[in-house]
Amino acid sequence: MPAYASWLRLDLSGPASHSTLTQVLDEGWAFTKWGLRRRSGTSVAAEARDLIEALARAASVIDGPFAVDAVGTWSPQLAAAVAILLDQPHLAWLEDPLPEHYLRLYSQLAAAGVPVAVGERLRPDEDLGTLLDLARPTALTIDVVGCGGLTRAVEITAVGHKAGVPVYPHGRSMVPGIHLTAAFPDTVRAVEYRRQWEPRRQLLYAEPWIPENGRFPAPEAPGLGTQPRSIR
Repeated sequence: MPAYASWLRLDLSGPASHSTLTQVLDEGWAFTKWGLRRRSGTSVAAEARDLIEALARAASVIDGPFAVDAVGTWSPQLAAAVAILLDQPHLAWLEDPLPEHYLRLYSQLAAAGVPVAVGERLRPDEDLGTLLDLARPTALTIDVVGCGGLTRAVEITAVGHKAGVPVYPHGRSMVPGIHLTAAFPDTVRAVEYRRQWEPRRQLLYAEPWIPENGRFPAPEAPGLGTQPRSIR
């Protein structure tokens, strides 16, 4: 199953390490995702220029598609200012720039040509049709557990497929996300592998899920396939 690597603590708006970027890029992922948090500046316009310059620096190293996650740290004013300046063909998507689903602003960002990804904060009772109609996202980054479990995730995947919006399961629910990717490869393109945290978390399992060349083996047995490691 294809996976993409994320490393949000390595923030492109700060002093991102060239060697770390290239190390992750060489691991064979479908693509990569990095942090792009807001950093205080003298004005919103200055902050926007700094973020645009950070994207340009990253593109000069990555030389291919990559995504960024603002982790809900932007303001509506900053998002609008970035939209005016943004011209980065390698940007796969900008994920969750705002702390909530501000659908009107997301609609404006989409109209300005900004590829926006949403879905990690999708609640079980949220109207997905309204979200898709107004936000017009480039990708749905749903958390399989947070959205209501695999049954709800399958429903969301069907709606995404009909709307032509691909799904990229959030890495906090990586293992059920792998199953979703295996079941719906036409719509669920890749599962997120949180490069910084997941290797340590997998030590809790008797048989860890270890990616190889940016891919996971397809599930072969019933269940999630994650037995806790015995401490005896």
